Parts: sequence; structure tokens; C-alpha cells
Amino acid sequence: MWGFTRKNRKIEEENDSSATNLQADLDCEDAIINDKQRFGRVRTHLMKHLRSKYGDKTADRAMWRVNKRESKNIF
Repeated sequence: MWGFTRKNRKIEEENDSSATNLQADLDCEDAIINDKQRFGRVRTHLMKHLRSKYGDKTADRAMWRVNKRESKNIF
């Protein structure tokens, strides 16, 4: 029984962290899209801010997804 509650607690923590990761991904993508619409490109300053706030991996993946989405719409 003790191991079962520990396992449930760990699963709940993983679900919470994945939800926050998803929100961070969406926030990064939204900021990148808004910057591209406003300035025509993603400014270095914004990417530095996103990398410091959400981490290098999250910010870079968000940039990759936005660019990939744009490249698919062109063709």
C-alpha cells in the first residue's frame, strides 16, 4: 500500500510538470509568433529572454515548431 501511494504521488507530480511544460511551450510559441508578426522576424533580445525564462531547449523547440509550421504553409 505504501508503494502504491508513492507511485500515485510521483505520477501526479509528472502530470503537473508536463502541464507546466506544455504551457511554457505555448507561451514561447505565442511570443515568437507575435514577434514575427510585429517585426517581421524574431529578435535576438526576445530569444535571450525566452531562453532565460523557459530554458534553452524549450525556447529552441518552440522556434523550430513555428518555423516548421511556416515552411509547410508556403508550399
